[in-house]
Amino acid sequence: MARELIITEEQEALPHPGTYAHQQDWTDVQKIAFRIAFIFFGLFSIPLDLGFYQMLINMDYAHLNYRHLTEIVAFFNPQFINIFSEGGFFGAESYINLPFILVIALLGGFIWTKTDTKAVSYRVLYYWLRVIARYRVAYAGIGWGYKKLFVMQMPEQNEGLWNSEMINFFAKRLYWEVISVSPSYEVFLGFAEYIGGFLLLFRRTTGIGAAITFVVFGNIAISNHAYDIGEQVPSACMAMLSVFILWYDIPGVWSLIVKEQNAKISHFYPVLKARWQRYSRTTIKFAFNFVFVFLFFVFEVYAFTHNDFYKIPNTPGLPKIRGFYEVTEFKLNNKLIPYSPLDTLRWHNVTFEDWSSMSFEVAGRPQQIEMFAAGSYPRNHEVYDGKWRFDWRGDIRRYGKANKKEKHDPEQRDINTTWELSGISGRIWYYYKADTANHMLYLQNKNRSDRDQKQVLHYSRPAAGRIILEGTNEFNDSIYVVLDKRNKYPYLHNSLNAVDKK
Repeated sequence: MARELIITEEQEALPHPGTYAHQQDWTDVQKIAFRIAFIFFGLFSIPLDLGFYQMLINMDYAHLNYRHLTEIVAFFNPQFINIFSEGGFFGAESYINLPFILVIALLGGFIWTKTDTKAVSYRVLYYWLRVIARYRVAYAGIGWGYKKLFVMQMPEQNEGLWNSEMINFFAKRLYWEVISVSPSYEVFLGFAEYIGGFLLLFRRTTGIGAAITFVVFGNIAISNHAYDIGEQVPSACMAMLSVFILWYDIPGVWSLIVKEQNAKISHFYPVLKARWQRYSRTTIKFAFNFVFVFLFFVFEVYAFTHNDFYKIPNTPGLPKIRGFYEVTEFKLNNKLIPYSPLDTLRWHNVTFEDWSSMSFEVAGRPQQIEMFAAGSYPRNHEVYDGKWRFDWRGDIRRYGKANKKEKHDPEQRDINTTWELSGISGRIWYYYKADTANHMLYLQNKNRSDRDQKQVLHYSRPAAGRIILEGTNEFNDSIYVVLDKRNKYPYLHNSLNAVDKK
């Protein structure tokens, strides 16, 4: 016989503070558990980083866009302790802040228990905590869902990537590129994140939304561990909050599915009697949903239709220049340098993109590999020394520059957009500013460790598929480079697309 799960809504007027006589009594264990849970999950549901609020103050609201909204809904889980080790960035040690927050919750719960002896239940506080947690997870799912729905988080491969050997790739970069070769799969992942978050916005669909976000964020956390992506803790925290939101429904679902018994779930929510309370709740809800659902969507559509992808520079490159070029002639200080695969001075090949980026390959030139996110990877000056570092301001590594007023500078945005070289070695990447009237290229190294390296080159295009560069390189040497375009796709391009076809 078919069993059924009945979900009902139970309304109760918001009680006067200190009045609990009409509520169902909780046991002492339930009250203690709730006090600890309220502090613990509450701290994971609100931003604690000082830098987060500095970012809000210094944000360039005159040029507000989807990237700003992403920063707001991005994971700001408590991050007061950092352990500078491989495990501290990618392994179990990266979860050190969870037991740290749990200790705070235990101490707070102990004090709460000693000072509050009259309460017989916390149904109203439980309701509002679930509201805060579900909106926290909802906006995170929607925000990151948009990134994949509009194919921004894993953008299409570029010429420089296609012409890099696989041995030069970090595991994370290979993982992301395998996903990027199948945009339809990326869109599917984005829809899963988005729909889970969207369902959390409504009381009647909270359970199914929490179940979806638990699966999605849990899967992301596992992938982060498997490929050393470095964002496993925020993802795991979103999955943890999803379990907390779903916790109230689990007994009823368990009875229905496992015990095969009819079950009933009664959802409590308070009725706000005062008009200002009802208006305030409605205003806040619609304002937040307008910004982080509707306006976010509008910004994403605008960015997608105006070629504003956050991992790709905005400035268009020279027309009809994209491609892979062999260096058929190379002169250094007027001296012809013949090709050698071991030559550390001669350029071996050059790539141009649709946007204002150029890369070239040389043998054996040391360079600091550009990392992905400041909060999830060691910076250039940070070493794996295994030491614990505490900062009361929170995740200062992620919000280190949040105290500076943001300025709208398209050129700096393009230079600082380093996705092309993140997690890949073997190629030197430059941003270039083109003076098409005088046929000049002004280049600056995109690697943060080598931003002082600049080149000034005159370019000419004497024939289709041929480019001649002449000028001063980053070491103040004169160079003369003849480039001939090769239309054959490299091995990596064919390999990645073979994965897509499978």
